Amino acid sequence: MTDDATTDPTPEAPDSPGPSGEGNPGADPATPAGEAALGAETAPEHHPEGLHDVSEATIDSDAADVDGPPSLTPEEIAQVVTERDELTDQMLRARADFDNLNKRRQREVAEARDRGAASLVERLLDVLDNFGFALQAAAVSEDTQLAKGVELVHGQLLQALADAGLEEVPGTGADFDPAHHEALMHEEDGEERDHPEVVEVLRTGYRFKGQLLRAASVKVVG
Repeated sequence: MTDDATTDPTPEAPDSPGPSGEGNPGADPATPAGEAALGAETAPEHHPEGLHDVSEATIDSDAADVDGPPSLTPEEIAQVVTERDELTDQMLRARADFDNLNKRRQREVAEARDRGAASLVERLLDVLDNFGFALQAAAVSEDTQLAKGVELVHGQLLQALADAGLEEVPGTGADFDPAHHEALMHEEDGEERDHPEVVEVLRTGYRFKGQLLRAASVKVVG
């Protein structure tokens, strides 16, 4: 017996995948493809909250930078120039006062140092006198080594004091100067002189940096 239904040997083809088929699960079957594309193009952009305000503030700031400085009247400009000149003058005066104060301080320090040194050197004058007596005694002594030793020490002391600013008052052959000489002896030799002359030094006088420490005791003629 033959069946009425005939079996089709060709297998049924599966549904082709498409925008709305099971092969594209991301698409909405109820939405046509054209409407989906149109919606994507016309969707509004999303801006973070506050971005719009920041943009406006930036634009306002840029606009403020573009604007030039406020205009001044000639009277205001003159006042600004006057104030500038006054401040400049005050600054220059303050700098000059500071320089003068600094120079005066340095001068006072130097003077105080010189006074201290002069006081010390003045106390050493008697030592120099005693060295002079020692030299005179050593000159007539038979001990030549002793004489050389005393002379060497005396020379070193004089050099050290001279380096510090000590100098002898001019003696024999110099014109008599009452400010630096003390005349203990005076005699006439018959010669015509404009000024009395020192012919012998009885005690050496000294000056320290131009300041008289001790007048020279001298013998004068004329």
